[in-house]
Amino acid sequence: MKKILFLFAPILLTACVGVPGVMRPKEPPLVIEPVTAGGPVDVATDPTVSASTQPQSEGRFLGFSVTTIGDVTLPGLWLETPLVRTETTGRVVAENGRQIDVMLRPTGGARGSGSRLSLAGFTTLGIALDARPTLTVIGDV
Repeated sequence: MKKILFLFAPILLTACVGVPGVMRPKEPPLVIEPVTAGGPVDVATDPTVSASTQPQSEGRFLGFSVTTIGDVTLPGLWLETPLVRTETTGRVVAENGRQIDVMLRPTGGARGSGSRLSLAGFTTLGIALDARPTLTVIGDV
């Protein structure tokens, strides 16, 4: 048994440490691209909502919310969220930078319990229907 271990020990060591002079595939260099801030972002509006209920100001940050798809039979751009207590207008910003005006509806759930976004909201934001994106929720003040 000792002879077998003695024969395989150098092989195991060179496999772990590497053999000088032996070519190994190079890893590609790590490239970090700077993110450029901003310019204007297009905001999609819901044509089924009257102009009087469209957001009228820059709004107030309400929080972040992990979001799933809501009732697909309900039309329009809306977000059911525990971040509001009464129905109000606002907007959501997706992780990809797109944002849309929505009707914010209370769920009555505890803060942090997650939100539900309309089917139209998912498609307008360009989010996969099976994703669970974290949305930034902004309410009109």
